[in-house]
Amino acid sequence: MTQLKKIVSALHLWLGMSSGAIVLLLGLTGCILAFEVEIKSVIHPRNRQTEATAGQTLSFSQLMHTAQAYWGAEKPVSTLELYNNPAKTWHFRAFKENEKSGLWYWEEKKYYESLFIDPHSGQIMHHENSEFEFFRIILYLHWSLLLDTAIGQPMVGFATLMYVLLLLSGLYLWWPKSKKARRKRFWFRWKSGTGIKRKNYELHSILGFYMLSLGLIIALTGILWAFPWLARQVEGALNQKQQPNANIVTKPTSFPYNTAQMDPYDAILHDLKSQYPGALGYLFYFPKDSQTAQINTLVRFEKVYQTIVRTYNTQTGTVMETHRFREQPTGTKFRAMYYDLHVGSILGLPGKILAFSASLISASLPLTGFFIWYNRRKGGRKNRKLTKGD
Repeated sequence: MTQLKKIVSALHLWLGMSSGAIVLLLGLTGCILAFEVEIKSVIHPRNRQTEATAGQTLSFSQLMHTAQAYWGAEKPVSTLELYNNPAKTWHFRAFKENEKSGLWYWEEKKYYESLFIDPHSGQIMHHENSEFEFFRIILYLHWSLLLDTAIGQPMVGFATLMYVLLLLSGLYLWWPKSKKARRKRFWFRWKSGTGIKRKNYELHSILGFYMLSLGLIIALTGILWAFPWLARQVEGALNQKQQPNANIVTKPTSFPYNTAQMDPYDAILHDLKSQYPGALGYLFYFPKDSQTAQINTLVRFEKVYQTIVRTYNTQTGTVMETHRFREQPTGTKFRAMYYDLHVGSILGLPGKILAFSASLISASLPLTGFFIWYNRRKGGRKNRKLTKGD
């Protein structure tokens, strides 16, 4: 073994020992999050589905009143998520940030609750303490190890950076020297007499090789999330060479609904549905201050990066701003695509399956790597004992 290979081998070992537990956790939680939407629809059908799939829905203001009446004035509605699919419930959320953050993620908010309401009948289908909901805990395990974001996210970021170095150093250590060796190393050639140690080694090296490119995409997008300052630098560098686009933000325009005769939110929802009838759904972010006249809405599509942000003035009935993905500069577009690249949804269901597979293999690498190290260490001890005995 050359001196360089010895150095890289030692680096690979210590990086794996330092980050293995976190990489294992990120891989397992990533598997679950890749199919979060699909799993939720199966295990919580009553929360997500309405009893009626057609017919007239109640007005926005009626459903909003139902949610607010349940929580009372001390917990104002914060957001609403609704779908174009009439068989889906409307998802209201109420949350409030803590003024002082603590050690754990659930100390970031004073409360975070959800209501799922049937838009046809106005019936509350389910109330949820979202801070302790299963998938939210999985998300924050993945996001910050259940620690406060300011503490846990850099830890995740550094562990993910180590994982990138592990992938690259592992490729260097494993890469066959000759064409003949490559033909033997790119697939499993197990026989009845192949030992468990050999199988473990090939599971580590061959699976690691085949998921290398996917693993790097998932890891690098995760690093950009973990370090917002780096994401801003990348976005700025990609945007720098482009001329500002005057059409990125539209000028204020009126929309054809009389807010004096119609509730403003009903009017806004009508406008969103008429402008974007093919959208998956719409999100409303209600202002924290009741005196604020502006509201931000998101028009959601199958791919998150295609989201349109639209700001309305609820008093004058005007669209203040519209941000569309296709009009953004390159760096802003790339940043908007982080999520879809990270979870594989940019390629639809096949992409999610690939992301799931890459996450599962990533979770296995610290385990198979540990057993490679353990078996070699155990073998080294035996050899030393035999030498002393001689």
